[in-house]
Amino acid sequence: MKAFLAAGAWFTAAVVLVVGSVVALSWAGFLGQISILFYRGLVLTAVGEVLCFAVLLIARRRWPAWHVRDAVSACAFAGGVAICLLIVLPVTIDRSISVFMLTQMAAQPDHAFTPAELRTLFVDVYVERYGQIERRLDEQAVSRNVAQTANGFRITPQGLAFVRFARLLSVIFQTDRRFVTPAATRVDARRSAVP
Repeated sequence: MKAFLAAGAWFTAAVVLVVGSVVALSWAGFLGQISILFYRGLVLTAVGEVLCFAVLLIARRRWPAWHVRDAVSACAFAGGVAICLLIVLPVTIDRSISVFMLTQMAAQPDHAFTPAELRTLFVDVYVERYGQIERRLDEQAVSRNVAQTANGFRITPQGLAFVRFARLLSVIFQTDRRFVTPAATRVDARRSAVP
Protein backbone atom coordinates (compact mmCIF):
# COMPACT_ATOMS: atom_id res chain seq x y z
CA MET A 1 0.00 0.00 0.00
CA LYS A 2 2.86 2.34 0.83
CA ALA A 3 4.38 1.84 -2.65
CA PHE A 4 1.00 2.53 -4.28
CA LEU A 5 0.60 5.79 -2.32
CA ALA A 6 4.17 6.81 -3.16
CA ALA A 7 3.57 6.19 -6.88
CA GLY A 8 0.30 8.13 -6.65
CA ALA A 9 2.10 11.06 -5.07
CA TRP A 10 4.86 10.91 -7.73
CA PHE A 11 2.36 10.93 -10.59
CA THR A 12 0.20 13.59 -8.93
CA ALA A 13 3.27 15.81 -8.52
CA ALA A 14 4.01 15.37 -12.23
CA VAL A 15 0.44 16.33 -13.20
CA VAL A 16 0.56 19.41 -10.96
CA LEU A 17 3.92 20.41 -12.45
CA VAL A 18 2.85 20.02 -16.08
CA VAL A 19 -0.67 21.46 -15.79
CA GLY A 20 0.59 24.22 -13.47
CA SER A 21 3.32 25.11 -15.96
CA VAL A 22 0.82 25.29 -18.83
CA VAL A 23 -1.49 27.57 -16.85
CA ALA A 24 1.33 29.79 -15.54
CA LEU A 25 2.97 30.12 -18.95
CA SER A 26 -0.40 30.92 -20.52
CA TRP A 27 -1.04 33.66 -17.98
CA ALA A 28 2.46 35.02 -18.58
CA GLY A 29 1.69 35.30 -22.30
CA PHE A 30 4.45 32.87 -23.23
CA LEU A 31 4.10 31.85 -26.90
CA GLY A 32 1.18 34.23 -27.30
CA GLN A 33 2.25 34.66 -30.92
CA ILE A 34 0.82 31.19 -31.62
CA SER A 35 -2.73 32.31 -32.34
CA ILE A 36 -4.37 28.86 -32.39
CA LEU A 37 -5.12 27.89 -28.79
CA PHE A 38 -4.82 24.15 -29.41
CA TYR A 39 -1.36 24.43 -31.00
CA ARG A 40 -0.18 26.82 -28.30
CA GLY A 41 -1.45 24.38 -25.68
CA LEU A 42 0.46 21.49 -27.26
CA VAL A 43 3.72 23.46 -27.23
CA LEU A 44 3.13 24.69 -23.66
CA THR A 45 2.45 21.10 -22.59
CA ALA A 46 5.77 20.01 -24.13
CA VAL A 47 7.55 22.84 -22.27
CA GLY A 48 5.77 21.79 -19.06
CA GLU A 49 6.88 18.21 -19.56
CA VAL A 50 10.53 19.25 -19.95
CA LEU A 51 10.28 21.30 -16.76
CA CYS A 52 8.56 18.41 -14.97
CA PHE A 53 11.24 15.97 -16.10
CA ALA A 54 13.99 18.27 -14.78
CA VAL A 55 12.24 18.67 -11.42
CA LEU A 56 11.66 14.92 -11.09
CA LEU A 57 15.29 14.20 -11.91
CA ILE A 58 16.33 16.61 -9.15
CA ALA A 59 13.80 14.98 -6.80
CA ARG A 60 15.47 11.62 -7.44
CA ARG A 61 18.44 12.85 -5.40
CA ARG A 62 16.22 12.96 -2.34
CA TRP A 63 14.35 9.76 -3.18
CA PRO A 64 16.84 7.43 -4.88
CA ALA A 65 14.24 4.65 -5.17
CA TRP A 66 12.82 6.53 -8.14
CA HIS A 67 14.51 5.85 -11.46
CA VAL A 68 14.76 7.81 -14.70
CA ARG A 69 12.09 5.53 -16.20
CA ASP A 70 9.76 6.61 -13.36
CA ALA A 71 10.32 10.26 -14.27
CA VAL A 72 9.68 9.50 -17.95
CA SER A 73 6.46 7.58 -17.22
CA ALA A 74 5.20 10.24 -14.80
CA CYS A 75 5.89 13.00 -17.34
CA ALA A 76 4.17 11.04 -20.11
CA PHE A 77 1.14 10.48 -17.89
CA ALA A 78 1.06 14.14 -16.85
CA GLY A 79 1.34 15.24 -20.49
CA GLY A 80 -1.62 13.02 -21.37
CA VAL A 81 -3.68 14.56 -18.57
CA ALA A 82 -2.70 18.07 -19.68
CA ILE A 83 -3.69 17.35 -23.30
CA CYS A 84 -7.03 15.90 -22.18
CA LEU A 85 -7.70 18.98 -20.04
CA LEU A 86 -6.65 21.26 -22.92
CA ILE A 87 -9.03 19.58 -25.35
CA VAL A 88 -11.95 19.23 -22.96
CA LEU A 89 -11.85 22.61 -21.24
CA PRO A 90 -10.23 25.69 -22.85
CA VAL A 91 -10.44 24.52 -26.47
CA THR A 92 -14.10 23.57 -26.01
CA ILE A 93 -14.86 26.93 -24.41
CA ASP A 94 -12.96 28.73 -27.18
CA ARG A 95 -14.87 26.98 -29.99
CA SER A 96 -18.22 25.92 -28.58
CA ILE A 97 -21.50 27.19 -30.00
CA SER A 98 -23.21 25.84 -26.88
CA VAL A 99 -20.98 27.89 -24.57
CA PHE A 100 -21.65 31.00 -26.68
CA MET A 101 -25.41 30.36 -26.53
CA LEU A 102 -25.42 29.75 -22.75
CA THR A 103 -23.30 32.87 -22.17
CA GLN A 104 -25.79 35.00 -24.11
CA MET A 105 -28.67 33.49 -22.13
CA ALA A 106 -26.82 34.05 -18.84
CA ALA A 107 -26.75 37.78 -19.60
CA GLN A 108 -30.58 37.73 -19.44
CA PRO A 109 -31.44 34.82 -17.11
CA ASP A 110 -35.10 35.82 -16.76
CA HIS A 111 -35.71 35.95 -20.52
CA ALA A 112 -37.11 32.91 -22.32
CA PHE A 113 -35.22 32.77 -25.62
CA THR A 114 -36.82 31.29 -28.71
CA PRO A 115 -34.74 29.24 -31.14
CA ALA A 116 -35.25 32.03 -33.72
CA GLU A 117 -33.82 34.65 -31.31
CA LEU A 118 -30.79 32.50 -30.58
CA ARG A 119 -30.27 31.78 -34.28
CA THR A 120 -30.34 35.52 -35.06
CA LEU A 121 -28.02 36.26 -32.12
CA PHE A 122 -25.64 33.55 -33.29
CA VAL A 123 -25.43 34.86 -36.86
CA ASP A 124 -25.33 38.55 -35.89
CA VAL A 125 -22.80 38.23 -33.07
CA TYR A 126 -20.83 34.97 -33.37
CA VAL A 127 -20.58 34.81 -37.15
CA GLU A 128 -20.70 38.48 -38.17
CA ARG A 129 -19.39 40.61 -35.28
CA TYR A 130 -16.87 38.06 -33.98
CA GLY A 131 -15.84 37.02 -37.52
CA GLN A 132 -15.72 33.33 -36.69
CA ILE A 133 -15.83 32.08 -40.29
CA GLU A 134 -12.81 34.23 -41.15
CA ARG A 135 -11.06 33.11 -37.95
CA ARG A 136 -11.64 29.45 -38.82
CA LEU A 137 -10.41 29.95 -42.39
CA ASP A 138 -7.27 31.68 -41.10
CA GLU A 139 -6.66 28.82 -38.64
CA GLN A 140 -7.15 26.21 -41.36
CA ALA A 141 -4.74 28.12 -43.62
CA VAL A 142 -2.14 28.11 -40.82
CA SER A 143 -2.81 24.37 -40.37
CA ARG A 144 -2.42 23.96 -44.16
CA ASN A 145 -5.85 22.33 -44.54
CA VAL A 146 -6.90 25.12 -46.91
CA ALA A 147 -4.98 27.45 -49.18
CA GLN A 148 -5.97 30.95 -50.18
CA THR A 149 -6.48 31.55 -53.89
CA ALA A 150 -7.34 34.68 -55.84
CA ASN A 151 -11.06 33.84 -55.47
CA GLY A 152 -11.17 32.53 -51.89
CA PHE A 153 -10.00 29.35 -50.20
CA ARG A 154 -9.55 25.83 -51.56
CA ILE A 155 -9.11 22.62 -49.58
CA THR A 156 -5.63 21.09 -49.80
CA PRO A 157 -4.70 17.40 -50.05
CA GLN A 158 -3.92 17.53 -46.33
CA GLY A 159 -7.37 18.99 -45.69
CA LEU A 160 -8.98 16.20 -47.72
CA ALA A 161 -7.02 13.63 -45.69
CA PHE A 162 -8.22 15.27 -42.49
CA VAL A 163 -11.85 15.09 -43.65
CA ARG A 164 -11.44 11.38 -44.43
CA PHE A 165 -9.94 10.88 -40.96
CA ALA A 166 -12.78 12.88 -39.35
CA ARG A 167 -15.33 10.72 -41.15
CA LEU A 168 -13.61 7.56 -39.91
CA LEU A 169 -13.64 8.86 -36.34
CA SER A 170 -17.31 9.82 -36.76
CA VAL A 171 -18.12 6.23 -37.68
CA ILE A 172 -16.03 4.77 -34.85
CA PHE A 173 -17.38 7.08 -32.13
CA GLN A 174 -20.90 7.45 -33.60
CA THR A 175 -20.88 11.25 -33.75
CA ASP A 176 -23.36 13.31 -35.73
CA ARG A 177 -22.33 12.55 -39.31
CA ARG A 178 -23.95 15.71 -40.68
CA PHE A 179 -20.82 17.56 -39.56
CA VAL A 180 -18.56 15.36 -41.71
CA THR A 181 -20.92 15.03 -44.67
CA PRO A 182 -21.25 17.87 -47.18
CA ALA A 183 -24.56 19.71 -47.09
CA ALA A 184 -26.50 19.81 -50.37
CA THR A 185 -25.52 22.98 -52.20
CA ARG A 186 -27.40 24.92 -54.82
CA VAL A 187 -25.19 23.40 -57.49
CA ASP A 188 -25.96 19.89 -56.20
CA ALA A 189 -29.66 20.67 -56.09
CA ARG A 190 -29.60 21.97 -59.69
CA ARG A 191 -27.76 18.88 -60.88
CA SER A 192 -30.28 16.54 -59.25
CA ALA A 193 -33.15 18.49 -60.80
CA VAL A 194 -31.81 17.93 -64.30
CA PRO A 195 -33.26 14.68 -65.76
